[in-house]
Amino acid sequence: MKWGAFATGELTEAQNTFEKEKKEDKIIQALPHHLVLHLLNQSFSNQVQIKIQYQAKDKLTEVYGFVSEFINNQVRVKSTDKIYLISIEQIVNIS
Repeated sequence: MKWGAFATGELTEAQNTFEKEKKEDKIIQALPHHLVLHLLNQSFSNQVQIKIQYQAKDKLTEVYGFVSEFINNQVRVKSTDKIYLISIEQIVNIS
């Protein structure tokens, strides 16, 4: 799976998007980090689709998908059409 994502450019695109959005933003009442990690871990363990709202550049973005991997302080979310690399600090809401 990793090589397929790399070959199609999805992984590189996700990393490039993450780097662009990495700048320090003011956070809109984010969930506590321990709660975010707990919910992401449950989604990863049970392979349950979740909706993640995260803030980048003073803009809220919603992503629907499955948690596929944890990398340092980031989470990789696989949607039907794209792979997202989201910093855990940017996550505002999970449902």
